[in-house]
Amino acid sequence: MGVKTSLTLNDVPLAIKCGTLLPTQDGVSDSVYMTDRGVLKLFESASEKTVLEERNLLLTLSHLPVTKHNSDVFFIHKKPCVMYAKIPGKSLTKAKETHIVQIATFMRRFHEQTVGLTSTNIPLFEPKRLQSLIDQTQYLPFQKIFDSIGIQLSCDGVIHGDLFLDNVLFTNDELSGVFDFIDACEGDFLFDLAVVAVSWCLDGEDEHSKVSLLLSHYNSGVSFVNFIPYMKYALLYYATTRYINHRNYQSLLDKITRLDEQYKGQI
Repeated sequence: MGVKTSLTLNDVPLAIKCGTLLPTQDGVSDSVYMTDRGVLKLFESASEKTVLEERNLLLTLSHLPVTKHNSDVFFIHKKPCVMYAKIPGKSLTKAKETHIVQIATFMRRFHEQTVGLTSTNIPLFEPKRLQSLIDQTQYLPFQKIFDSIGIQLSCDGVIHGDLFLDNVLFTNDELSGVFDFIDACEGDFLFDLAVVAVSWCLDGEDEHSKVSLLLSHYNSGVSFVNFIPYMKYALLYYATTRYINHRNYQSLLDKITRLDEQYKGQI
């Protein structure tokens, strides 16, 4: 994707004192640069209040392997920025069983810390908002899927909501860090886990066993079949947002079709 806002060292406040500034391909919604002091992120749409909300959440989670703010909020071109501490490792392109076990354990520990926690951020993933996004697309297949899911999402506490593979780093197959909590908000823990499932487990190979492994190590107490509506909801949410942002959404719809074909009559 590349950065949205091009920066030079002259744009960075002197107080930040970084000597290198290298653009990355990591930012989808924001602009991300590697520096000698950490990872500089310029938020294209998030407010200062939202960035501070993330900082407070990360402080709550400081004993977990999560990113950390390495600076106060500062501004470049009137947009909020923050420097994050660097996390070693690389993101995965495909998850193995050992990775799934580790992310399930992380999710369980994360939710244990955030159960009942409140957030000032907009609850991005609630059904009313998804319906409004679908209305915006006017794309009938999205509406048909939404009407077929029929689940009631809970407000369990604060969730990440976006834990795809590219938001977790591993070093020698060991989880080294989780990041991008900027959209964390109140929501349903099973939906949060479903976002992990559709990215880490629904890869066309041994999907049932991988999802079951995730559910087992999270200690969810939920069967694979009863978890399917949550996975479909997660797939639909991100297919809708990708459609709106002119990104590839069809692969997510294909996963919904595959779930429907394989487990028709069981849901």
